[in-house]
Amino acid sequence: MVNVLTIDAERPKILSFKSLMDWEGVMRDQRIEVKRSNPSGARATSGAPRGRLLNTLLTYLPGAWIDPKNNELITLYRLRYRMAMEEEKYDTAMIFLNKILELDPMNLEAKLCKGEIYHRCLADYTRAIEQYNKVIRLSAGANEVIHTRARAAMSEIMELLS
Repeated sequence: MVNVLTIDAERPKILSFKSLMDWEGVMRDQRIEVKRSNPSGARATSGAPRGRLLNTLLTYLPGAWIDPKNNELITLYRLRYRMAMEEEKYDTAMIFLNKILELDPMNLEAKLCKGEIYHRCLADYTRAIEQYNKVIRLSAGANEVIHTRARAAMSEIMELLS
C-alpha cells in the first residue's frame, strides 16, 4: 500500500489523505477537515502550524506513526542480526546485537552471540573470552542452556589456545 498525503494550497483547510490501494485492491480517498485557530491566515511564531498539522494527522491517522515497544524492536533487531550473519556481514550483525543490548542490557542470548561472532567469525579470542565470561557470570543460576553453551565455547577456545 502506498500512502500519499496532499494539502490543497488553494483551500488550506482541506487536507486530503489518499491511500492508493487498500487491502482489497480498491482505491480509497479520505478527506479530513482541518480548522485553523487563526482564520486571518497569519502565521504563528515558532512552527505552531506544523504542530497543529502533526496533531491532526496523529488524531485522524493514528496508524501512520506507531511507537514500537522494546520487545518489538528486539524482535526486529534479531531478524536483522540473522540476515547480516547470513550475508557474512559481521560488523553489521554486531551493530544489531549492540542495539538489542541497549534496549535490554541483560539479554544473555545477545551477549552469547557477540562472543560467538568474536570466536567463530572474527577469531578475536580475547574479546570472545570476555563475552563468554560475562555470560557465564550472569547466567549462573538463571539460564542453564545459555550457561552450558558459553562454558562449552570457552573450553573450545582454551583448547585452541593451548
